[in-house]
Amino acid sequence: MNVMRAKEIKDDPVMKDVVHNGKYVYIEDVNDETQKALVRYTKSSEGLFEVDVTNLVEE
Repeated sequence: MNVMRAKEIKDDPVMKDVVHNGKYVYIEDVNDETQKALVRYTKSSEGLFEVDVTNLVEE
């Protein structure tokens, strides 16, 4: 995924299916400079973590 698409998904009120390492995530924020996204797993109580936007896949 690219930064622009990650930002579009983050801003969309309808949640899109986004996968990181085989698990669904919710994009909380996207950093243009570092090209990283702040995400959390949708079905887990784990906290937020940062990943490269290129490691996210839209289904």
